[in-house]
Amino acid sequence: MTDRNDFDVVICGGGMAGLTLARQLHLELPDCKVAIIDRLASPLPDAAFKVGESSVELGTFYFGQVLKMEKYFRANHLQKLGLRFLIGDRHSPFEKRSEIGIDLFPPVPSYQIDRGSLENYLRQMMPEIGVTLFEGVLVDDIDLTDGGTPHLIRCRRKDTAETFTLKGRWVVDALGRRRMLQTKLGLRRESGHRASSAWWRYGGRVDIDKMADPAWSKDNVEDRYFSTNHIMGRGYWIWLIPLGTGNTSVGIVTDEDIFPQNTYGKSYEQSLDWLKEHEPVLWKYLSELTPLDFLSIKNCSYTSAQVFSHQRWSCVGEAGFFLDPLYSGGADFIAITNTLTIDLIRRDQSDALNENIVRDYNRLVLENFYPMYLDYYKGMYRAFGHAPIIAAKMCWDTAMNWSWTYQVYLQGLIKQPSEELFELGAKYLALNAHVQQLFADWSDKVPRRPLHMVVDMTRMHHIMLLGLDLATRRSPAQTIEIARKNLDRFEELAVGLFWQAVVECYPTHPELIRKPWINAWRMVLDPAAWESSGTLQPETPPRPYQPMMANYAGIFNPMTWAEWLNLELPNRLLHWGRGFLYYHLAFWIRKQIFVNKPAMWARASLIRDYPVPK
Repeated sequence: MTDRNDFDVVICGGGMAGLTLARQLHLELPDCKVAIIDRLASPLPDAAFKVGESSVELGTFYFGQVLKMEKYFRANHLQKLGLRFLIGDRHSPFEKRSEIGIDLFPPVPSYQIDRGSLENYLRQMMPEIGVTLFEGVLVDDIDLTDGGTPHLIRCRRKDTAETFTLKGRWVVDALGRRRMLQTKLGLRRESGHRASSAWWRYGGRVDIDKMADPAWSKDNVEDRYFSTNHIMGRGYWIWLIPLGTGNTSVGIVTDEDIFPQNTYGKSYEQSLDWLKEHEPVLWKYLSELTPLDFLSIKNCSYTSAQVFSHQRWSCVGEAGFFLDPLYSGGADFIAITNTLTIDLIRRDQSDALNENIVRDYNRLVLENFYPMYLDYYKGMYRAFGHAPIIAAKMCWDTAMNWSWTYQVYLQGLIKQPSEELFELGAKYLALNAHVQQLFADWSDKVPRRPLHMVVDMTRMHHIMLLGLDLATRRSPAQTIEIARKNLDRFEELAVGLFWQAVVECYPTHPELIRKPWINAWRMVLDPAAWESSGTLQPETPPRPYQPMMANYAGIFNPMTWAEWLNLELPNRLLHWGRGFLYYHLAFWIRKQIFVNKPAMWARASLIRDYPVPK
């Protein structure tokens, strides 16, 4: 007879990562005997329980489609009106600042998640799906074993100090920042990105539209309140996130080297004083409110040397690594690490687990996905006050995520990594690193200036195409084919961004007369280093890059009439009647052409693919 303390999988940590892993195990490996251990007892608070309320497309796909919880999210959490960024003079009203955001809810939903509410719901589900939940229990130690001997998880009840031991063939660290296995095995690593934060919540609605001229709210079809609103300046950003429970989350995130956490993170009152100096418009509104709570953390970013092991353990969610909250990517990496953990457990059950597949999974996550995301943030906070550069960066970052990480996960290549996938991923990673460095160097050399117009990414053909691709279902070969084509378009965009940066930073440079095709994988902004770096020694045939740069019309320069007719007029037609055509006609066309289909031919109507010899 099986010991009641003997489990197939023991999950240490009952937060979002551990609970969703248990839910996914039930759906995909229903015969697994699963236990969760957590130090907290139900019910969990809805206040500043945990940071990380906003989800994006990959995490939303995981919650809705993989975990089959779409109805729950639609009923209990607010749909998100995308990411919105306000950049400009910190003393100017919000309606006078540069704005990057969308007017209409996207066809692929994402949500503003109240973590306390979600985790209470998942905990209530555990007994129903056969998961044993040990609440109010601390994990004192984990004894890892070799071979087939079960791991030993040594536990202690908080209220009585009673100790007991669980056995698990698999043990999963979902203990968050405690990072128990990483500490035990010496796997902790620094990320090199020094970001810190303080956050709190208010009861009721904190509406950014109410902090501005009433006419501003009429400029947006949908209410800006439903966006994840970011107020940005050099070295910092501030979030305003609405929650389905009726509360509003507010947080400050800074580059520790520019604004140390001890200048704002010691107390709520200190944070208000910091806002009074750096964001007085926001401070004036918030100073009249009473917070529900306050939390703060210094140097929130970190990584690990390993998150999966053929010795039957893994680290999921923040027990593995954490990057930065800017793009709300925490749920994305919960999805990735949970999904790969379950695949390893499945392989173990069929005696197919080996060091090679574990090595490949660690390699994909820690050497490709993680560093690509890290490059979005590391060293970039100093550029946050430059509206045109940040607008270009936000569009680039979104497109990279949608075309690479999301597609590798969505189309199932994440569970079958090949050398072809790694080689292609390395090219994406390297190109992204050079473009991010370009943004940083560019921002260091030019004065800040406003955008020429509100940047709505839904009018950009490239973004529209990649957004539609989020609904497709393709074979591995088709996914690789489209990823290669997208990489070629990114190369063209990188060349265009390079020459735009040169125009602004070195306006008299003689090469601006011809603006030759460059090597985007070796580009540096400083002309003195072009020869040594190989910037002007391309390895791919020249192609027109102006069509890709047309996506950025209105960001660096005013739109021409041709650009207005080609890009802005169709966008305005979709917004007519509070988005009537967008919500009805565009959604219907998307369903007919893209949803659960390869849609290989459809990109030709939105973007031109130039053949590139390989």
